[in-house]
Amino acid sequence: MRVKLASLPSASNTRKGASKLALVTGALAALALMGNQRAHADAALCGKGSQCAPDLSSPAENQHFFRFSTAHDQSNQHESLRRTEVTSKDYASFSGVGVISCMVDGKQRTSTAFLVGAFDIGVTVAHMFQKSATGAEPSDCTYNSIDSVGQVRERIPVSYVKSQWDEAGAAGQVSKDFAVVRLSQPSRYAQRTMPLGRFSGSAASVVMIGYKNDIDADSIKRKARGTVYERRANGIVNASTGGFTHDLDSRDISPGAPLIDETTGVIVGMHAQSAHNTMITMNDWLEKTLKSEMQQQREARVAN
Repeated sequence: MRVKLASLPSASNTRKGASKLALVTGALAALALMGNQRAHADAALCGKGSQCAPDLSSPAENQHFFRFSTAHDQSNQHESLRRTEVTSKDYASFSGVGVISCMVDGKQRTSTAFLVGAFDIGVTVAHMFQKSATGAEPSDCTYNSIDSVGQVRERIPVSYVKSQWDEAGAAGQVSKDFAVVRLSQPSRYAQRTMPLGRFSGSAASVVMIGYKNDIDADSIKRKARGTVYERRANGIVNASTGGFTHDLDSRDISPGAPLIDETTGVIVGMHAQSAHNTMITMNDWLEKTLKSEMQQQREARVAN
């Protein structure tokens, strides 16, 4: 069953016989709504089950969800469009995707990251924060927002990192390659955070958004399109070690990039390994950690 995101009724749901003027008016209203500024970021996790909706057991999370556009030209499905640069039009939709950069042994280490639930909470890969072969710890870690021409618009220090690989017995497991980062201040460049949901396990058409490992040489945001496969179909196991296999061209996109269901606009997983084209999906640890971080933010707002 596909994870779904609540959305506004489309113009196609109007009753028969509605005038052309009414249809045009409705379309214009929908466009105006999509052009609104930063969406609410308080409830961006999609719980277990088929619906991507607020967790009603927690009233504080009963906020609006934003169904952001995946910003594709649906009339152009040619194979040549499977990997391309994100256009300037796409940047509002994907402005919540940035780059984590740290220094390790005097060299820059980077990964793609995406904001979830709040403008100062991000998700990326845990291996980003592992020691080097010499035992050096990553330092001077920042979250970087980059504009459509590849220029850094903001560089926000990372306050702290919660890595699932720091949990007992989890280190090195691909399926647990998750890290949640808290920024020292909210991103002002990002217009929307990214709704994250549980993957149903069914094959899905997805788009991946991210950056190259070497952002000094190439800092242009990229997108790739393709399919994430079921673990097993027609008797064939399609899962890589610890995750799901996808067929997206990930050569120019670093780990940590979100994979977004083209039908719902919900993130269904994160690109973790290019060598095996591996997508890992939200687990209990990630969901619990994100909710805890968002709760802390709400309590801090109340206290202030």
